[in-house]
Amino acid sequence: MIDWNDHLTLPAMRSETHFGRTLRCFAERPSSVYQMFERAVARAPDNEAVTFEGQRWTYAQAEREVARIANGLAAHSLKRGERVVLFVSNRPEFVFTLYALQKLGAIAVPVGTREQGPGLAYIVNQCGATGIVFDDDLASRIPAPDAAACLAWRLPVSALAALDGPPVAAAATSEDDCACILYTSGTTGNPKGAMLTHLSIAHSSIHYEIAFKLTRADRAALAVPATHVTGLVALITAMVHVAGTL
Repeated sequence: MIDWNDHLTLPAMRSETHFGRTLRCFAERPSSVYQMFERAVARAPDNEAVTFEGQRWTYAQAEREVARIANGLAAHSLKRGERVVLFVSNRPEFVFTLYALQKLGAIAVPVGTREQGPGLAYIVNQCGATGIVFDDDLASRIPAPDAAACLAWRLPVSALAALDGPPVAAAATSEDDCACILYTSGTTGNPKGAMLTHLSIAHSSIHYEIAFKLTRADRAALAVPATHVTGLVALITAMVHVAGTL
């Protein structure tokens, strides 16, 4: 257990009210998940953001991928606040699409690739997803139109490379807006969606930075599913927050 008062120097904090609760918050923090990415691009454009099977993307290159996907999804009429399921394995497309959704102010709903058809259909319908991005080899598990009428579009990962559209600006979001929904395993019933706000993800990322003394020189291996909170926050957003390498 970390004793915050023992060996760590904390940034300035202040009391704030969120959802009717008074909390101690970091005074200086990113205002959204996408702003964390924007800051990393501005601070370290030439630093490696992602490496995967011999391929490498700097933050500047990753930003171009994120922008292209965001432009393409906006051209598909994706709007702020809409939910999009990410049924995608640990690969760069997960990271790029996650931040494209955040740029548009959409809500990412990562779902583990072990989920089977009935469970996936339940999650899609329960969160009211507008669209789904999925690994090509998982196409057989994607709900048919009559099983998920809310889905306006279904996009395999292989189609991401062809996405494009007019440039779009980053959507305005509130810190208390939901950024991601993660579903529980549903061990004792149907899975339940846990809503993660921009504020909570930013604070958790800062906690990892402080506790592990992370810097842009650090590299982290995504050895757990990107769809789990450890993969999503302890690794992806924490490393982006410090402009490190995943």
